[in-house]
Amino acid sequence: MSGWGRYPVVRSRVARPERRADVFEAFGERNGHGFLAHGLGRSYGDAALIEDGQVVLTRRLDRMLAFDPDTGWLRCEAGVSIEDILEVFVPRGFFPPVTPGTKFVTVGGALGCDVHGKSHHVNGCWSNHVRRVELLTGSGDVVFCDAENEPELFAATAGGMGLTGVILSLEVKLARVASPYFEMDSIR
Repeated sequence: MSGWGRYPVVRSRVARPERRADVFEAFGERNGHGFLAHGLGRSYGDAALIEDGQVVLTRRLDRMLAFDPDTGWLRCEAGVSIEDILEVFVPRGFFPPVTPGTKFVTVGGALGCDVHGKSHHVNGCWSNHVRRVELLTGSGDVVFCDAENEPELFAATAGGMGLTGVILSLEVKLARVASPYFEMDSIR
């Protein structure tokens, strides 16, 4: 396996879960080796790689579980991509709160890397718009963490590169938009 930069290349056992239960099965088969989630692989370098460990490809964990159109809160599995969100929600007047340089990033990866975009000075990072995370920890426990329940774990997961566990699902607040187009002023 390798990341987007195609270096380094490492040998890993790979699980490609279709459902949450498959993640737990893969966790049980790790035989004492490391266990790390891998989304769409758009990180440079060695992010989401583990030599001789178990990599869980989360892309097929791509279900949108709940959406509140009054508030913009979306609860979805970690393998939902920003592209998925754009396809479903832009026609409904919603947009991801932070967009990195590619739409080929999963929401789990966006939080694990705590991505930012061109609006960082206004909107901050991805974690500024996530209120709750469901995490499979290294001990095998499923923990729901947020700013009030397990706040240290929540903070460590945002930008933690997957080292706190596998993100199973999260809740992110989408931004309202009037159209899919941007208005821009160019100053020369």
